[in-house]
Amino acid sequence: MDRVVVAGIGQQGRELLAKIDGWLEGISAWSAGPVSTAYTPDMAAAHERIKSGMGQSPDVVLRWVDVPACAPGRVLVAYVDGMVDTQVIDQDVLGPLQTTVSPPSTWDRGTIRAGHVRPRRDWNDILEDLSAGSTVVLASGCAVAWSVETAKYKQRGLTRPQTETSVRGPDEAFNEVLATQITQIRRHFRTPALRFCILTAGLQKTPVAVAYLKGVTNPALVESVVERLGRLPLEVWPNATAIGGMIRDHPRSIFPTIRNTERVGFAAWQLAEGKVVILVDGDPFVLIAPAPLADFYRTAMDYGGAWYDASFVRLIRMAGWALGVYLPALYIALTQVNNSVLPANLMIVIEGSRAGLPITPVSEVLLMVFTLEVLREAALRLPKALGPTIGTVGAIVVGTAIVKAGVVSPQIIVLITLTALAFYTAPVYELTGTWRVVNFCMLIGAAVLGLLGITAVTLLVMGELTRLSSFGTPYFEPWAPLRPVDWRDVAVRVPWAILHRRPTSARPLDVGWPPAPAVGSPPLRRGRRRA
Repeated sequence: MDRVVVAGIGQQGRELLAKIDGWLEGISAWSAGPVSTAYTPDMAAAHERIKSGMGQSPDVVLRWVDVPACAPGRVLVAYVDGMVDTQVIDQDVLGPLQTTVSPPSTWDRGTIRAGHVRPRRDWNDILEDLSAGSTVVLASGCAVAWSVETAKYKQRGLTRPQTETSVRGPDEAFNEVLATQITQIRRHFRTPALRFCILTAGLQKTPVAVAYLKGVTNPALVESVVERLGRLPLEVWPNATAIGGMIRDHPRSIFPTIRNTERVGFAAWQLAEGKVVILVDGDPFVLIAPAPLADFYRTAMDYGGAWYDASFVRLIRMAGWALGVYLPALYIALTQVNNSVLPANLMIVIEGSRAGLPITPVSEVLLMVFTLEVLREAALRLPKALGPTIGTVGAIVVGTAIVKAGVVSPQIIVLITLTALAFYTAPVYELTGTWRVVNFCMLIGAAVLGLLGITAVTLLVMGELTRLSSFGTPYFEPWAPLRPVDWRDVAVRVPWAILHRRPTSARPLDVGWPPAPAVGSPPLRRGRRRA
C-alpha cells in the first residue's frame, strides 16, 4: 500500500501521518505472516540475530574463528561471559575447531570435546541455551547450530545448615546451584534407582528437578508432582517457597502441607522413605512431598543419636506444643471466666498479685504477646552483632519495668516467657507461625467462653487437620486415619532393630527396609591361649 505525502501541513498533520505510517507497517507485517524462527546458515544474519535477540548486552561475546574446514568462511562462536567455563571453551571448543578438517555436520562426533553437544534448528532454542550458559557454534553450510554445555556459575561453598542445627549426624547444607544439589543427593544414593526429572518454571525458565527412587516411590506420586509443576503460571517467581505454596493441596490453609529443608541428609532420608524431593535452581531449600503433620516434628538429629534420646526429645516437643498453644488461653479462662475451677489457695495468690492492676487478664496477655512479637521482629532485623544483646536486654528491661509500673502481674511474665520458648521447640520455623495463629484464636475463645471456648477452638483445629491432605496423604495420619503400624517413628523413635518398615504415608511400592539385623550375640568358642 502506497503512502500519501502532503506538503505544507502543521504539527497535528505530521502526528497523524506518523500514526498512519505505524498502522501501515503493522498491516504489512500482519499480511506478511509471522517471522520465521528457523535457523538458516547465514553468518551475517546470525550475527545480527544474536545481537538483537540478546539486546546487545555487554557480556555477550561473539567471536569469529578461522576454521580450515570452513575456509574461506568463518565460524561464529557465541557465549555469555561470567556464565561459562572459559577454560572448557578454549580447550574443548576453540582449540579443536582451529585445527579440524572435518565438515561442520560432524563436529558433535569428536571435534567438539565438551560433555553435551546438542543440535539446534530454532532460534528460540538457540537464544535460550545461550542465556542458560551454553556456547553456540554456528558455521556456514551447516543446517544446525551446535549448542555446547559449558555452563559454570559462581557459587558459594558447601556450609553447615543455618536454620536446622543438630549435634550429631551429617551436617551438610544445599547451596543454590541445581547441578551441585543433584550431586549432593547422588553421593547418598550410589544406585541407578535414583532418578531426576528436569522441568522449567516461570518466565525465567528456572530449572526444577524432581528426585525420586524408582521401585520405591509410588509412580502416581511422581506423576502428580510433575503435573502440578507443569501447571504453574508463567508469572510465578521461581523459588522454593513460591512453588511449594502453589503446588500444595490447600494453598489457602495456615497449615503447611509441603515441607522444606536445607539439610542434604534429611532430604536423602525422605527419599529413602519413598517421598519426592523437589530441587529449585537458585534456592538452597528443597521441598519434600507428601508432608503430613507428624513429619514436621521429625528432624535429622532424631536419626543421628540414640533412640531413647530422640524419643525423649520428641516428647519434649509435644509438651512444648501444648504449652505454647494452651497456656495463655488457660490463664485467661481460669482467671477471668471460669475462676471457680481454681483451688482457693491458688486463686488467692493470683488475685493478690493482680490487686490494683488497671487492666483485665486478657488485656495483660494481649499486651505481653504484642510486646514479645515486637522484640522478636526487632531482634531479627537488627545487625547480627547487636541482635541477641538488644533482644535479651530489651526483654529484661521491658519485663522488669512493666511489672514495677503496675501494668501487669509477675505471673504473666513467667507465662509469656514459657509460651515464647515453647513455640520454638517446633523443628520447622514455618509451623511456628501456624501455632501462633492458633494460639491467638485460643485467646479469643478463652476470653469469650472460657474453657468451653478453648474446647470449641480445639475441635475446629482437629476438624481442619483431618480435612487436609498432602498430595493425597491424610494430613493427620497416623492418628486419623488410625495407622498403628506407623507409630514406631512418630511420637517416639524405636530402636533400629525394630524400625524395619517404611512409613505408609507416601504409599511406597516397597514398604520393607532391609531385613532387621540379628540382635543376639554370637556364641563364643573356647580355645587355648597361645604363648
